[in-house]
Amino acid sequence: MRPFVLMVAFMAWAVGVAASDVPTLEVSLDPAKLGTEDLTRLTVRVIEPGGAKPTVDLGEMVNFEVVQGPSSETQFSFVNGRSSSALSLSWILRPLGVGKAAAGPITVRVGEHSLSGGVVTAAVVPGTIQVRRPRRRTSFGISDPFGDIFGSSRRPAQTAKVVLRHFLSRKQIAEGQPVIASVVLDTTGGLINGFEWVKQPEYPGWWVQPIEMPDQAEAEQVEVGGEVFNRFQVARFALIPLKAQTLTIPAVGARIGFRGRSAFVPPTVIERSTEELKARVTPRLAPPRGFSGAVGDLAYSVSMTPQQIEFGSSTVVSITLEGRGNLPLVKAPALWPSCEDCTTYPPEEESSVTVDGSGIHGLRIWRTTVVPRRWGEMTLVPVELAVFDTGSGQYRYRTLGPLSLEVKPPPPTPTPTVLPDEMPGSASADDSGSSAVGRSLNGGGAGPVWALVFGALLVGLLGGGLVAMLVFRRRSAVIPPRRHGQSPADRARQLQVALEQWWLDLAVEERSQEVEAEMVSIRKGLEGVRFAPGRADHTDTVGDLEERIRQLLR
Repeated sequence: MRPFVLMVAFMAWAVGVAASDVPTLEVSLDPAKLGTEDLTRLTVRVIEPGGAKPTVDLGEMVNFEVVQGPSSETQFSFVNGRSSSALSLSWILRPLGVGKAAAGPITVRVGEHSLSGGVVTAAVVPGTIQVRRPRRRTSFGISDPFGDIFGSSRRPAQTAKVVLRHFLSRKQIAEGQPVIASVVLDTTGGLINGFEWVKQPEYPGWWVQPIEMPDQAEAEQVEVGGEVFNRFQVARFALIPLKAQTLTIPAVGARIGFRGRSAFVPPTVIERSTEELKARVTPRLAPPRGFSGAVGDLAYSVSMTPQQIEFGSSTVVSITLEGRGNLPLVKAPALWPSCEDCTTYPPEEESSVTVDGSGIHGLRIWRTTVVPRRWGEMTLVPVELAVFDTGSGQYRYRTLGPLSLEVKPPPPTPTPTVLPDEMPGSASADDSGSSAVGRSLNGGGAGPVWALVFGALLVGLLGGGLVAMLVFRRRSAVIPPRRHGQSPADRARQLQVALEQWWLDLAVEERSQEVEAEMVSIRKGLEGVRFAPGRADHTDTVGDLEERIRQLLR
């Protein structure tokens, strides 16, 4: 029986754990009986809300009006090795007259769950019925029954100065120059326990990236106009102006909640807003040819890997832009080190850009594939790329290159071996036979003439056949046999090397425009297979290109 009891207990515990992950709802009204001069607190408590933000519908208000709220509070607990959380939203209600008052039905939507809290009611009588306890005064003259607990140096929210400010990290901004926009809350007192946007920050005409804020806001003491404030960072954004003009940043607004000075004082909710900002963005100088939009403390560099390749292979040229500046908006380099006898492909990009409180920094790398069309020592000519330096207001130039590349020639084409008995001179036996036949047919004097004629015909036939055989062998040897398990990209490389070798060996008088156009078209097709993004299965494409090569060689 004991194992069975343990199994039942474990199943009950598992069901309880699973059930605890489902959000539940608690609704309360405190006090439920009050006078017309009193206030009451409506609390909606969502247990285990998860990561979803609850949406609350208070329903219909009967003989009530909302004077403050909502204020929010999150609680966490850890009991018997299991954590739980709850989110409480509170509203302060004021009765409108004597009689029955109600709010609801109250419903809450949490992710995929819909929770119902029903209707809460209260009885309202004339005057006031809340007990006012005597309060002792502190040395500062502020009545606070819990001054020993909360500290008597805290000023009430009603008398605290609260300012919402919005500013940019720079006043002089060049076109494309990154800046940081900050929204801060400055207060001289009070314990903040809630913040929500009434009008969120907007930045028309800017590239915008929010900067992640710490989970726990910490106050920083600042002095503004001779007055000391506790400053809280509310939001930060990395901005890049998209064009040169005067940009207007709209005002932002927020609702701030302050915790009451004691359990008998309701929380205070106030609204604050900022003034709109004007930002003047100055234009850059006319951009040079090697400018791709880089603005800031940025620098270009170049590399090539590998620097020694086999003919028919490729190398990769990489251009890196690194530093602090408008990295996300920079385009691919306008100029690349290159050579006339090279084919290049559109660049691919790799980025590692960080946006934080210090601004935008990191690097971006562009890589292009270069395929030489000949072998030997090659030089990729240098280029100049430009960055606009916001400090000096001028363009800075960096020369990239030259780059040296060694292309090894392909292995020589083997020379066909001709056996001695296949050479034209070895036809003496046949010639003598032909002469004998001629003599036998024509008699004494005419015999040598006919012998020469038959011999010449025989030699011509044998020589022509031998030449045709050699040409056929040479041209058929251009296309190498396919290896077992060879990939389409590798087969394309092999065919391209053979095609290039055939074209170099082809006599000038045989290089017509039609033949050259077809050779160039096939070569582009082979290169497209070799350097295709993702290297998809191009087996059929390689087969079609190989058949076109065979037809070209005929």
